[in-house]
Amino acid sequence: MNDTHDKSSGAPADARDGTTAADETTEGGVASRAAAPENEAAARDGAAGADEAAARDGAAGADEAAARDGAAGADEAAARDGAAGADETAARDGAAGADEAAARDGAAGADDAALDADDVRLVPQGNPLRWRGAAVSAAGALLAFIVMALAPQLRWGVPLGALGIAVATLGLLDLLGTFDDPPERVAARVGIRDLLGPLALLGSGLAAFFVLVTLSVAGYLSPSSLSRGGVPTLLSLALPAVAVPAAFLTAVVGAFRLGERLGPCRADETGAPRPLSRRHGFWLVALVTLLYLPMLGSHSLTDPWETHYGEVAREILARNDWISLWWAQDGWFWSKPVLDFWMQALAMAAFGVRYRSGEMLSAVAEGRTPWPEWAVRLPIFALTLVAVYLLYKAVSRIFSRRAGLLAGVVLTTMPQWFMVSHQTMTDMPFVATMAAAMALLLLGIHTDDAEEARVYEVDLGALKVGLSLYHLVLGAIVACALPQLLYLLSRHVEIHTAPFGLRLHGDVFSSGSPGNCGLPGNEACRSVLPVLPGLQPALQAIIWAQTLGIVLYASWGERRVQRLLFLAAWFFAALSTMAKGPAGFGLPVLCALGYVVVSRRYRDLLKMEIPVGLLVLACVALPWFVAMYARHGQPFTDRLLFHDMFKRAFTHVHDTNEGDDVSFRYYVWQLGYATFPWTGLVPASLVWWLRRREGGAPDEPGSAEVRKSDASVFLAMWFLFGFALFSLMLTKFHHYILPAVPPAAMLTGILLDDMLRLEARAGALRSGAASAPARALATVVYERAMLGAVAIGAALLVFFVGRDLAMAREGQPSQARLLHLFTYNYKRPWPQSLDFSATLWAFTAAAALLCLLLVVARLRRLVLYALAALAIAFTAWGLDVYFVRTSPHWGQRETLLAYARASQEIPGPLVAYQMNWKGENFYAGNKLAAFVSSGKKFQDYINEQKKKGVKTFYFVTEHGRINSLSNELGNPRIFERLTTIELNNKFLVVRATFE
Repeated sequence: MNDTHDKSSGAPADARDGTTAADETTEGGVASRAAAPENEAAARDGAAGADEAAARDGAAGADEAAARDGAAGADEAAARDGAAGADETAARDGAAGADEAAARDGAAGADDAALDADDVRLVPQGNPLRWRGAAVSAAGALLAFIVMALAPQLRWGVPLGALGIAVATLGLLDLLGTFDDPPERVAARVGIRDLLGPLALLGSGLAAFFVLVTLSVAGYLSPSSLSRGGVPTLLSLALPAVAVPAAFLTAVVGAFRLGERLGPCRADETGAPRPLSRRHGFWLVALVTLLYLPMLGSHSLTDPWETHYGEVAREILARNDWISLWWAQDGWFWSKPVLDFWMQALAMAAFGVRYRSGEMLSAVAEGRTPWPEWAVRLPIFALTLVAVYLLYKAVSRIFSRRAGLLAGVVLTTMPQWFMVSHQTMTDMPFVATMAAAMALLLLGIHTDDAEEARVYEVDLGALKVGLSLYHLVLGAIVACALPQLLYLLSRHVEIHTAPFGLRLHGDVFSSGSPGNCGLPGNEACRSVLPVLPGLQPALQAIIWAQTLGIVLYASWGERRVQRLLFLAAWFFAALSTMAKGPAGFGLPVLCALGYVVVSRRYRDLLKMEIPVGLLVLACVALPWFVAMYARHGQPFTDRLLFHDMFKRAFTHVHDTNEGDDVSFRYYVWQLGYATFPWTGLVPASLVWWLRRREGGAPDEPGSAEVRKSDASVFLAMWFLFGFALFSLMLTKFHHYILPAVPPAAMLTGILLDDMLRLEARAGALRSGAASAPARALATVVYERAMLGAVAIGAALLVFFVGRDLAMAREGQPSQARLLHLFTYNYKRPWPQSLDFSATLWAFTAAAALLCLLLVVARLRRLVLYALAALAIAFTAWGLDVYFVRTSPHWGQRETLLAYARASQEIPGPLVAYQMNWKGENFYAGNKLAAFVSSGKKFQDYINEQKKKGVKTFYFVTEHGRINSLSNELGNPRIFERLTTIELNNKFLVVRATFE
């Protein structure tokens, strides 16, 4: 085994308070940074203990053991490692090496030395190619290609395509010989029979999760009986709220058991076994799951953002076009990049959402109440969980497990984070993937550049497979790039099944909404040719295949953990770019450069895999942008890059901040609500890290304190750059400040850990007061006094922020401020049927009191834990009560369900009257006549339908436009409201019947 000790890791960061420096760092195939035994130290320092090495490796003879462990002196070692001695001189000068080395390697000493000089190779030497992998990869790629090229869409097309991509990815990695790492790299070996139990647990958890979500989407787990006003009863939501998280956590436990048997999770960084119940990372994952997942899909999509983007994703499936996006009556959708829409569409197809025209809520006719929201929001939950866990890993590696856990809890319980995690907006895919990139960048910076990824070998009988961090990182890159290449190729092939036929053609796509073409508000469907016919999809695929090939060649033999972490950071930056544009990689790059300049670690730039990282960015993020430009030309780039990115930065575009102060103060104001109840501690955390600079050891760059100081600088720069970037933009929405929330949460968690550490240190000094240094005592007294002052300020700040959330004042949104963290129209009235002021006042009083109690140093530990418990309770209430009860007013699910039920008894067409919120389009499957403005066209349509014999019409509109609608209809015989203002204070459904 090739265990490498991290020279820069130092002592455990939290040794003073009895916790260890990092979480289970062996997870993910990363080599342990534990204190090394004698033989590991010998391997690191080049000193050989022949007897110990022979006992460990079972090799006889001091010379052979010395050769394996890097010792010098034997002929074999001289030939292999270039050690000093006469044979080394002969090898260097081109003379033949020792007989043993020549017999083993079959080469002269000079050649052998050249082959082993990996540190001077531009591209690390990989294992020999395995041509069997080419056949496996081709089979998987063919399956995915056929699914993409089929003209009729298959119900299980997405799972089949995903299976094909997985097989093709594994085959490609096998082709490169990446499963055949040499025995000395293997950290643990296990037989496949030993993995059957954990695999069964993992598989059953995932299968149960998939089945439960599918049944919830179809409405089988939600009875049709509803409580007063049409709001779902708690009983109707209880089964998915309990069963879905339970199934997911079962899969998490199965994954851990699998890692435990395989090796990565078998022991912690000290080499001691650590059960799951003592894994801080597991409890953070469990907390996020139990808070975020129960009601994730049990309330309406929120207008306008969720329904806007949900409708675009639905049209991807309805139109069977994953490149050109369509947006109901507005035509082509060019405002945002594609990641969020792809994730939603994949989930809708996988979980069986009825996405075709008029079918979204069609299960109502079968006596069920469907919940497509489960499928739409699940990808956002997954990205949120990944981001929180990776940030935890970064903080725990550098500071302590407790600091990482506290930071994760703080982020999880910040309102803007947990609210946006329940929104299918582009912002969470943008920020979550960016946060993951930042976490991996931080991990990479603080990882020894000589540390290699451990290999865990699985014995499959005739086949032995070695798994490592390499497969996780490169596999993710291939799995995201390969389907894009195959889809581009499939644009030239059309396969029909009944009767079977195969047609080859150039790129042709269509405009319009299938099944709704020609309806008022919808264009007629027609075929469209690309603007740049010379840049056909096949040519694009060849370009991106070459780019991916260069990435794989450059990383072929790469096993250094630091380089793999940097590649993973580039991968997540590419995903962030696919979510919302160039800021996805621009902000991480800016933070990395700023950090390097401030810390003067310029050599780190050479380790950050910049050339290969840019190629990863190209083959993962750019194919869709180029394909869109080839199809739509300059109008696409003008809208996406100049109108929705450049223009928003320098002018006001679509914002709704009339009368508000949109200066520097704007996001200071919004961060107060975004971080409640941690608001009072966030400002202190943003400056508390400065004190670390005073305690650093400039002559010891690898010391634990210096590493903490550097990491604090990185997090502070992340916050400052994010805050400055969006504060300088003229177009401002409240949720634009979300990129600044994760670093603020991390610094706040570190501050909480320092508070606990300081109290432990104070107790230790008190117990040995007679021998304690006077300066240490004075420092503790001073810092405790500072924290007392912080507590008083925090209590006042939290109280005033909570007052704004709870108090009803003239012209102030009060209780709606939490919704305003992600909604659009900030002037929208609060429903009179809802009143959460008492609950908000209770949380405010409790948070202010707990912050004030932090003044009492002896109570600080208990108070901090109580504050964390309060924040968890606030999050649960916010997601499961506040959000669920307000969603019928900020969405259209309940109003469109009322139409779906009423039309079963009395059929009639649905008409959107003076509406353009897109909720009506999503829940109706866009099968409605949409009139953004009424007048003659509207009246002509009604008269035309009446001539066709239609007597009953259903209208979805706003409450304030009901009189105008009645007048334009000419006072029909029956004009009844099917929904009330108590159900939805913005929208309603009206049934009009004519003679």
